[in-house]
Amino acid sequence: MYYVRVVAGVLFGILVFALLDYTLPSKNTLRISETYNRQTMIPPSASLFWASDSTGTVENAQGLRDVRFINTVRPGGDVFVYRNEDTGWVWPPYFKYDSSNLQAEANNLQSGQADPIWVSVTAYGWRVPWMSIYPNAISINTVSSPDDRPTNWAALIICGVLLALLTLVWRMWAQFRQRSARRPA
Repeated sequence: MYYVRVVAGVLFGILVFALLDYTLPSKNTLRISETYNRQTMIPPSASLFWASDSTGTVENAQGLRDVRFINTVRPGGDVFVYRNEDTGWVWPPYFKYDSSNLQAEANNLQSGQADPIWVSVTAYGWRVPWMSIYPNAISINTVSSPDDRPTNWAALIICGVLLALLTLVWRMWAQFRQRSARRPA
């Protein structure tokens, strides 16, 4: 029974870590190379990772959705693609309703290799090419060089609060077990 509890605890921990890794914001320093809109078919297997229809994204009769994309290049030369969709009131709760403004800002900050403009893109989600999953860009801020790594305060604060709550629950459980063990029968 002990091993079943350990395995269940480890699986639960992996699930919580994956959920936090997907939903917490991440910041990447990079250069925007291109922005565009594309009619995109959302694969049923990946629909969980895209915005829902209730956020204002409309699919046409063929099942295609108009999605904004931001192509970027990392300081090392690797390419990375973001989608730019409103999140609305659904999970994760970013309440993003300014994808048009963000796309215009990204369009304005496009640059080439000769004269790069480095930006910090805040986004959530994963990039899984074989499943057509893209992280969703939330905000874009300019930085002075490719070596700038802005501190991700939002993720740090949320993880700190969750760690404090986990410690509190663990200590409460330990006290409960200690007190119930001393209780005479």
